[in-house]
Amino acid sequence: MRTSLLTAPWTHLIVDDFLADDVLANGVRDISDGVYQFDIEARGSGRIEYALLQSATLWRALYSKEMIVLLWEAFGVRPQLNKGNMLQLRRMNAATPAFPTHSDYVAGEETIAAFLYLSHGWDLARGGRLCLHATEAAARPAAFVEPLRNRLVAFRTRREHWHSVERVVGWERLSVLSMWDLARAD
Repeated sequence: MRTSLLTAPWTHLIVDDFLADDVLANGVRDISDGVYQFDIEARGSGRIEYALLQSATLWRALYSKEMIVLLWEAFGVRPQLNKGNMLQLRRMNAATPAFPTHSDYVAGEETIAAFLYLSHGWDLARGGRLCLHATEAAARPAAFVEPLRNRLVAFRTRREHWHSVERVVGWERLSVLSMWDLARAD
């Protein structure tokens, strides 16, 4: 596992080789063996295709003490799984438009979004990179996160954390989203 906490254009965590090879293989097999009916949520000119993750293997790996410690150490806050979002399998393919610049900030809520990329065979021509923007109005992204298989990316959902996702070409981009609430001090 290779961990990097990057600060440009805003703080985000990247962990390569996040899961052990056998755990990843079993989780991907669980997904391949399952039947997923993806719901579609429109968001401006973009859309999200999502389904409740059915892989017990990936649930155990992502909703774990190790994940909580990783996020706590990276962001200095104690996370707890957002039970309203559960763990979602997300899909993008050639029929999915690029996802426009947005912020996941919700007033009164403090959260961390974490994505685990599952699809193999990514290269630059396939698109699907997470684009990090310095401002909402920035025409060009300040940084990119490639959706490499077994890469985890996580960030706090602050108002100024603008991001988008490139359109996918000739490929299916699968990822798992876990949303984490930040525990409040009593």
